[in-house]
This record gives sequence, structure tokens and C-alpha cells, in this order.
Amino acid sequence: MAFLNGCEAVARGAWEAGAAFVGSYPGSPVTGVVEGLLRFPEIKTQWMANEKVALEAAIGAAHAGQRALAVMKHVGLNVAADPFFNVAYTGTRGGLVIVVGDDPGAKASQNEQDTRQLAQAAHVPVLEPSDIDEALIFPRLAFEISEQFDVPVVVRVTTPICYGTSRTVMGARRQVLPNLGFAAPIEKYLLLPAFVPARHKDLVRRIDRLANGHWSRWFMQTLMPAERLEKYPYGIVVTGFPYHAVREPFEGRAPILKVGMSYPLNEEAILEFAARCDRILVVEESSRFLEQRIRALGVNVAARPHFDGVGEFSLKHLESPDIPEIAERLQERIGHKRIVIPIRHQATTPESHSGLPLPPRPPGFCAGCSHRGIFYTLGKRDLYVVGDIGCYTLGALEPHGALHANLCMGASLGILQGYLAAMGPEAARSCIAVIGDSTFFHSGIPSLLTAVTAKIPGTILILDNAGTAMTGFQLTNRPLKRDDWERLLHALGVPEFAVVDALDVDQLESTLDAFLASDRLSVMVVKGDCVQGLPRKGPTNYRYTIKTDLCTQCGECLKVDCPAIVPSWDRQTARLDSVAISTECIGCGLCSQSCPEHAIIPRTLSFKSSVLTRMIAPVPWHRVIRRLRAIPPIRKLLNAFEKETH
Repeated sequence: MAFLNGCEAVARGAWEAGAAFVGSYPGSPVTGVVEGLLRFPEIKTQWMANEKVALEAAIGAAHAGQRALAVMKHVGLNVAADPFFNVAYTGTRGGLVIVVGDDPGAKASQNEQDTRQLAQAAHVPVLEPSDIDEALIFPRLAFEISEQFDVPVVVRVTTPICYGTSRTVMGARRQVLPNLGFAAPIEKYLLLPAFVPARHKDLVRRIDRLANGHWSRWFMQTLMPAERLEKYPYGIVVTGFPYHAVREPFEGRAPILKVGMSYPLNEEAILEFAARCDRILVVEESSRFLEQRIRALGVNVAARPHFDGVGEFSLKHLESPDIPEIAERLQERIGHKRIVIPIRHQATTPESHSGLPLPPRPPGFCAGCSHRGIFYTLGKRDLYVVGDIGCYTLGALEPHGALHANLCMGASLGILQGYLAAMGPEAARSCIAVIGDSTFFHSGIPSLLTAVTAKIPGTILILDNAGTAMTGFQLTNRPLKRDDWERLLHALGVPEFAVVDALDVDQLESTLDAFLASDRLSVMVVKGDCVQGLPRKGPTNYRYTIKTDLCTQCGECLKVDCPAIVPSWDRQTARLDSVAISTECIGCGLCSQSCPEHAIIPRTLSFKSSVLTRMIAPVPWHRVIRRLRAIPPIRKLLNAFEKETH
């Protein structure tokens, strides 16, 4: 037993629960939680660039199988809202607890917002300790709930709890043996539009099970008066810190229901309690969150004209014209002084229709897409790839199968750090992060700064296609040239970096392998303009063709997954019969690099003589043409020649 303040109690509770990773950005009133956790060598505790990065790193550690904690103040949860909402969809694998410090009265904050409102919108459970003992116990229980229901859990503490002190019984650390590994399957951890509705439905089911199960009942404590009545004039429902302020004057005089889990609410238990009272007085800090939910159940809730959700909790907030006994009791006890106590709608189709069903048409990269080269390269390696939000999520689909998880914009870098914290630096050989250029500038830079500061290893790929291609090439930042990227990464303190051509497979492979073998943080910028941004009536590209006399039908070019490559299959044997290249080809040359027989060459160089063709086929024409076209006078001649020829 020891004297602990609320922050120390929360830290001790997380340690006793077996938490292994903590990410945070400092902010009152919960800075002391992380300072307390820094004393425990068993926990890897790290300050991050902001709350979003802290939560993303904690999510990465939880996805790896560890118990992870993120700590932030209430306005910090606004910064972390993107991963906060989305991790509820993916689930957590290991336990994930988010300690949020609310500040009624705005003693050290710019507003008095109520975290419970945001948590309800995200379908994330909320536990509210009422004293120092519960501040220690609730984090332990939060981890149990998180793992049992595969959902993050918020422990909401307020300023009086954080700065209060009490004697507390402490326990031993639980020995948690995590099942470390990479999160799978992609249907759960990759938030593609095709998977999201099912994840949302599953989340709603999980929250309903929690609301109607034994856990929500366990967090409710009822104190009944000694005098048993069939119905009481009024009852009090209270949550969080105000509980003890209410209990002292009203215990034995009115039924009191303490709610420790304010979301999801066990509605049946609330209705059972309300059925024994004529009116219900709801007592809480900040907004009327609990009161509104109880009113929505049809319960006769007493009005509280003195409570507007502003300022710290006061016993004066309990006064109600509907229950005169409340004011009388307060007058008797405190002389009426103000005491401040430290389905997404699924589109239906007609049942009957004529004709054969259309074959499925899965999405894919455009012909000549600059992302295809890196995912063709990644698909040949046994790597776990954490992605971001952009066209490159299509790299998760076959035949690449080279993207396994994502969460929100900018999250891949933070999640990678969480994986490395949980699984050790050796995981940097088998796990990488991918992010787009516009996403990197949107919210990826803080994560990269955190990684640089922590001196972690790991490989990060920035796919620079020179625009926000997915939404129409809005100019959100100035496109960067090779030198610009090098200066930027040097300024950010990245120890190893390179800018490589998105369509040069040899360069992609050699640079990637070198970075994976490195013990330092490495950033590879994969640079290639999006084909949708190219001029529609610009120079004619050097399109490619397949020399059938050289082709062995090995199928390697099909792994590039270009829509311009058209295979023909033998109907009898279901084997590949032939391959052709359609007019969709824009001349990127990626397919020619994949062919082991050098059977794919520029159409302009396709001579009738097979002997001559065999002689020139091994030349890396994609590289030759690209370099020649970089010289303006030669580019004009080449364009004229190509146009004249075809």
C-alpha cells in the first residue's frame, strides 16, 4: 500500500496489467501518467511528435500482439481522431488502451470538450474511474475488455482524479506472453472499401455484446437506502469523480447507481434502477452525455437548471426544481455554499434478370502506373507491408499481394514504429512502410521525425507520383524534384535515403535490398509521374510488343498486372496459349524488364528478321529511351520518328 496520485495510479495499473509499449505527447492533466511509466524498465515508453503518431505507434504494437497504451489530453484526441476512429474497425489483436485526460473548468486547456462524445461516435468503450483506487484498477480491466472484444478502450480521467492523492493497494505485474506476429488477414486490417462495411457491422456487434454482457453490469454499483420502499421519490445516477461527492450526503437517503462504464451503456440495468424511482437525477462532469442517453430511454430525468456543462463539478449542479429534497439536503449539509471538489445501405438488384452474369472486374493499377514497378518488386519478397491511403492500396490485390494493412493518412510510419518496438529491430528486415507523397506531407512528416529522433531502423518507401492523383490532381504541395527530396530528407535528419526511378526494376531491387540490410533508418523515394496526369495529346510513347518467336509463355509478364497485357488461354488445358500487348500500352517498359527471354521490345524496333531481333532484344530499351528523351533535341527527333512509324 502506498500514497499515489491519480496519474501514478493509472501508470501503476498499466504496469500491473502487463503493458509493454506506451506512446504519448505531453499534456495536462495526464503528463504525470507517462512520467510514472518511465520508471518501469519493463515498458518501452516513448514521447512522440504528436498524439496521432503516439496512437499509431501504440496501434502498431497492439497489432503485433503486445499490450499497448496511448496517453493524451482531451484536445490531443482531436489530433488522433483519424486513427482513433479507424482502429475500432480493424480491432487490436493485443490489448489497446487510450488514457485521455479531460479538463472540466479548463484549468490547463483551451476548451472543456467531453471525450465521451467522441468515443461514442467511434464506437469505443469508455471507463470512468471515480477515485484513485479505480484509477489503478480500471486500466487493468480495460486491457481485458480490449482483448476479449477486440476493440480499443478509453480510460477517461479528469483533472481532480489526476491531481488527487490517496492510499492505494498495489499488486504485482501480470506476466503476459504475447503472441507476436504480423496482423492478418487483410480483410480485417486493410480498410479497403470492399471490406469496410463488414468491419463496421462486426464493430457494432462487438459493442452490443459488451453493452449487454456481464462486464457492463460489473461496472455498475448500486447503493440502496436501509428503508426499503416499493418506489423511491428520486434516485441518483452518477459517473466518474462526482460519485464520492454525491455518496457522502445522499447515501442511505436515496438510491444511488454508480456507472463505471459510461459507453456502451447497459440500458436494461438503467431501466431496472429507474423503475424503482419516480425521478432520476443524473450527475456527471462536463456535458450531459449520460443524461441524454438516459432520457432517450424514456426515463423521467429531473431538470438541472444550474448545470450547463461549464466549469468544474460543484454540488450546486445537483439542485433540481423537480426534486426539492435535493436542495434541502444540500442546505443541511453545506449551507448552500458552492463547493468545488478538487448499415450502410446495400444496393439491391432485381432478383430476376436475363442473360449470363457479368464476370467480376476487380480494380487495378492503370496501364503505365508508376506504382506498379515497386509492387512488382515487393511481391517477389517475403515482406509485411504497412500501407497508407492512396491508389497504392491496390498493391494488396493479386498478383502483387504486397500490401497487408493500412489505417488512415500518415499512419503507416507510426504503425511501423510500433511493430519494431514490439518485435525488436530485427523485424525491420521483414516489415516496411509505404506512403504517398501527398500523404507524407499531409501527416507523415511528424512520424518520420519521431523515427529519426528515436534512431530506429526500418525502411520507408515514399511513392511520389507528383500529385493527389486519387482525387483529381489538386495542387496541395509543390511537386519535388530529385534534388528537392534529397535536401528535404537531409534536413529531416534521415541517415540513409535515395531517390529512384519508379519504372526501373533493377534500381528498385538493388536499393530496396541495400536498405533492408541496413541497421539505420532508410527512406527510398520512388519517383514517377502518374499516367493520368500526362497530356492526353502529347508525344506518342514508344509502345511495346511481344515477339511470339521469342515468347515461351512463362507468364512472368502477367505478374506485372498491366491491363495492356492480354493473355489467351487454351480452353482444353487452361494453360497460357499466347500473350499480346494492346493499344492501351503507353510505353513504360515495365513488362520488358520482367521478361526473362527478352521477348518484349519497342514496336519501332521490331524487325522482321528474328536474328536481328534476338541481337537487340537484351538491350535495356526502357532505360535507353528514357535517357534519350531527357535530351530536348533528341526527344523531338524520337517523337517524330515514332509518330511517323506508327
